[in-house]
Amino acid sequence: MTTTLSGATTSSLEIGLGYATGGRDAVTRAATTAASRLHGATPHLALVITASPAGDAMAEARGVLGRIQVAGGASALLLTDDGPMKSGALVVCVANADGAASGVAATTGRDLADAGQAAARLVLSGWPFRARYPRGLGIAFARSDSGDSALRFLDSWRDFMGPKMRTVCGVLGSPVLYGGGQGNAEPRLSVACLEASYATGLGWSDATGEPSTEALVHGAADATLTAVKRLDGRPARLVLVVQTAARHARLGVLSWTRARRAPAGRSRTWRRTGVVSSPWPRRAPS
Repeated sequence: MTTTLSGATTSSLEIGLGYATGGRDAVTRAATTAASRLHGATPHLALVITASPAGDAMAEARGVLGRIQVAGGASALLLTDDGPMKSGALVVCVANADGAASGVAATTGRDLADAGQAAARLVLSGWPFRARYPRGLGIAFARSDSGDSALRFLDSWRDFMGPKMRTVCGVLGSPVLYGGGQGNAEPRLSVACLEASYATGLGWSDATGEPSTEALVHGAADATLTAVKRLDGRPARLVLVVQTAARHARLGVLSWTRARRAPAGRSRTWRRTGVVSSPWPRRAPS
């Protein structure tokens, strides 16, 4: 686990997003693009998501960004402004604002509940100056062979992190996670956190039974509006869309094109940052 405080060179939150099509150096190219969009700020945290496993993704990311905190994993597909990518990489770089902190943890355990508790303890141990219940945003990636619902992770995670750390967790379609492990053990969970009073918005739609195509599309639009509403009028800096593999198989690119037509999708900020969708088999936002 590593944790990073903002340095004197960073006065505001900066986010850089980059993606690249398949190839042995996809992570390197994506990280280079992401770093170039930080306006000179030093990155503290990186999310690395690849469409299919991609060699030593952490080494590639750190070759460009330095000894940076990394979390992420391998997904089945990435949806970008250039369309679906079955092979490629996405890198999101974050430079902390003054007074902010970030942390990552990659943990093992008997199940996701155990791994979630271990991750929370590690992250909190790196923030001894913070209150027991930190405020911020968490993004977690779980291994697909865990056999657990992401809700099990979230329940144990909240017991330690409290209600102010808004967190979303997805069970990836691949057992490959980035962020390192404990000894020779492969991590069951990879988590990244930003701790500060950032404005965050989460919205989701649960599709139970056999909903129609229109119901699925409207559900995504409602989720988008809910997330944007929670920003209280502040412009979005980054929008990350997560959907299940089953939903993507049902809708294909329709889910992406319709979302772009939503009120939030037409905003200049959305177009500038882009939207990436990873069809994870399970997800459960807090």
